[in-house]
Amino acid sequence: MAQYRAAREKAMREQMEKKLLQRMGDHRRELSAFRAQAAKNRSLPVRVADKLTSGIGSIPFLIFHVCLFTFWIGLNLHILSVGQPFDPFPFGLLTLMMTLEQSLLTIFIIISQNRASETADLRNEMDLQINILAEEEISKIIHMLRLIGEKMDIGEIVNDHEVRVMESPINHVELEKQTQQEIDDSKSQPEQSPPASDAVPTATNSATASN
Repeated sequence: MAQYRAAREKAMREQMEKKLLQRMGDHRRELSAFRAQAAKNRSLPVRVADKLTSGIGSIPFLIFHVCLFTFWIGLNLHILSVGQPFDPFPFGLLTLMMTLEQSLLTIFIIISQNRASETADLRNEMDLQINILAEEEISKIIHMLRLIGEKMDIGEIVNDHEVRVMESPINHVELEKQTQQEIDDSKSQPEQSPPASDAVPTATNSATASN
């Protein structure tokens, strides 16, 4: 009988583990689908910006520029004798080209970052909604736990005042207002001057030194 019970508990535990792994796999697939959908909805300029941004931060991009600068400077300083110099020191043409490249790359990077920021904002909003639903469900569970405790006359639950506080749902609108008010108050407070006691020893030391 004990062996049968142990085998049954083991089978149930394995079944629960399989269900948990399956749910985790479903969540990963949903997240991958969300990312794929966000990438699919990109416009052509955003796709180009993302492609360039991924290439800018790569080792081949660095090697290309190192080779280009080496060849350019070596040729125009007569170190390399493979052609005629065309951009003498201080390399005005090279400076102009690098300035234009930097301006264009900065624009593409900002476009890519804006797209990534929009995706992150959407995911943060989804996380917020999920957290709100989870908080409501937890409050409901605590409420049901209190009712069971009162029904069974369990003193640890009936006499626990924190349970009644925890079962009440949070007013998210009021919480947001209070948080914003605290932020505004912290910004509006003037910087506090150092205490006057800090200056007293200095004056005393100066008088002592003069004596």
